[in-house]
Amino acid sequence: MRVVNVTEHGINPSDSRENVLLLRRILEENRDSDPMELYFPKGTYHFYPDYAVEKLLFISNHDEDTIKRIAFDLTGYQGIHIRGEQAEFIFHTDIIPFYLHQCSGVTISGITIDYERPAYSEGRIRKVSERYMELEIDKKEYPYIVQNGRIYFQGENFCNELVNGWLEMDAKRMAPVYKIKDLTYNNSSPESLYATFTEIEDGVAAIHLEREDQCFPEESKAGNRVILRHHMRTHPAFYLTDSKDIALKDIVIYHCEGIGVIAQFTENITVDHFDIKIHPEKQRIFTGTADGFHFVYCRGTIKICGCLVENQLDDPVNIHGIYGRIHKVISNREILAELVEGMQKGVCLGHPRDHFALVNHETMLQKSANQVEEITMLNKDYQYIRFAQPIEGVQEGDVVENLEYVPDVLVENCTFRNNRARGLLLTSAGDVLVRNNVFEVPGAAILVEGDSNYWFESGATRNIVIENNKFVTVQYPISQK
Repeated sequence: MRVVNVTEHGINPSDSRENVLLLRRILEENRDSDPMELYFPKGTYHFYPDYAVEKLLFISNHDEDTIKRIAFDLTGYQGIHIRGEQAEFIFHTDIIPFYLHQCSGVTISGITIDYERPAYSEGRIRKVSERYMELEIDKKEYPYIVQNGRIYFQGENFCNELVNGWLEMDAKRMAPVYKIKDLTYNNSSPESLYATFTEIEDGVAAIHLEREDQCFPEESKAGNRVILRHHMRTHPAFYLTDSKDIALKDIVIYHCEGIGVIAQFTENITVDHFDIKIHPEKQRIFTGTADGFHFVYCRGTIKICGCLVENQLDDPVNIHGIYGRIHKVISNREILAELVEGMQKGVCLGHPRDHFALVNHETMLQKSANQVEEITMLNKDYQYIRFAQPIEGVQEGDVVENLEYVPDVLVENCTFRNNRARGLLLTSAGDVLVRNNVFEVPGAAILVEGDSNYWFESGATRNIVIENNKFVTVQYPISQK
């Protein structure tokens, strides 16, 4: 395998805005060549969005379906190993580190990922009473301004008001506070708190709740740390689509702006000694802004081995498909299917020749199965589907599910701890084996579910083996909104 040392092409361990431009040139020049290794010697490399590839991407389980900028656009690569020798990659908002589309035989190893300015901020409670709180915030690490009673957090490419919410973390346990709830401020949610923010001294924000019928949780206390969630879930660290035989090994994520690894319609994925963890020096209380590893309509084998996933703001692992709701029955072979959940918009449900199940949306029992002859995305909401054979008994409101993408799953020798939400969400009809793992999560350690009325995350289950795991602290009360 041919080795390309990036330093020979001008990419050096430095805080350079040119690195993405030079990287883009290397990848374009070698995209159709023989398999190669792209080698990053030890050091710290910065990647800015200024000269990055720009694409319109519909990423499942993320907030925005918009144009994204990408550092490593590996589209079409058939055989490449991106290898770092303890290489530290620092990204600058907003940018996707790695995009793998229509790839095969790709290995990425030996790197760490962090962001210069994280998408979230944090503070420490100095004082709290029923309707008043003082919050200490390091303005150097987490720049902010207070104007007209509202607080806004600033980044390299953003200035966002704190409306999405926050999560309070126990200062000793470095984990969500027992019985605590997610809080949101000054938005349209029925649970939103209405507050006025003032800066009473440099780096100390006071929060006054305006309504007499609202108060801070009784579990809140001085000394606890608070994760301030002011950025949308927009940019995963690794986005895999329509690919095959992908290995991610010896990788550490200290922070990313979305899910750590999100894969769609991808076959055979290995995640080996891939940690999402607290930075040993910066000691931020949060890591990723959402799930650790998320797989939507994948197949073959998913292996997650020897990983530590901690302090991210959603589930460590989620595996499922997508139910498309039948919006209109056009004929006995044709339907219009709707993507209902906002975070699934724009994701095509499959390909011609795939077999789909037609499912009763109330009982979730399969009515029949049929092969797809044609499937066309009309827009991000609706898709036209024509089946090879006539369909009977299908009603508007029922759902369709792709039966071709059913993975076997192995999760072993991993530790999942101190995150918001749950542990493993395993919705696959393949053979699933969960063994020799450690769970310290506030929700269910292992959850098997699907629904056709809310999240529309699909998948039957047939064979799940759970053995030799250690359940330390699980299912303690915390809001799962």
